Amino acid sequence: MTTDPERKILTLLENNAEISNDSDYREEFSYITDKIVSLWAKNREEGTTWTPEFQEQASELIRKQGNSAGLRYLLSECEMYALRSRRDGFYHSCDLRSRIQVIVENFVPFKEFVHPDDIETLEDIEDTYREAAEDIPPIPHDEIPSWVPESHWWWRVPTRHDMSREEIEERLYDYHPEDWNPDH
Repeated sequence: MTTDPERKILTLLENNAEISNDSDYREEFSYITDKIVSLWAKNREEGTTWTPEFQEQASELIRKQGNSAGLRYLLSECEMYALRSRRDGFYHSCDLRSRIQVIVENFVPFKEFVHPDDIETLEDIEDTYREAAEDIPPIPHDEIPSWVPESHWWWRVPTRHDMSREEIEERLYDYHPEDWNPDH
């Protein structure tokens, strides 16, 4: 028997399953993953697990059009932010990478929702982290979300822990108004 929080997530997944408007399913699936990860974290904290009914139904619904497309969108966002790891993208990429990991470990194997040509995307993202490790501004330990397990090693990939606050801020906030203003 599913729990009340699980039923709410299933309703969200059902409503999103057949959406074909890009912006609608993207936003909604991102919201749904927030709910899934929150419940997953709560379960871990309390030493409980998903009900088998929920896990089976959610797995089935995530495979449907709107949810599957939403998951692929999160993957592409994760990849885009990974490419910006040396600047402002690392935190966002890690967050998305962890959310994707929760989904693939609990509901849908990665290879089932990506095109065969994209099967190595997660490895490519992780390689991007490793290659940029020396230049990525480190995330202070207390800024890593409490729900992130030790197995999500990518949060701790930066190797330069001697970056000054000024250097970190310069990398994270390296935007100037003239970059955005076409009149300059």
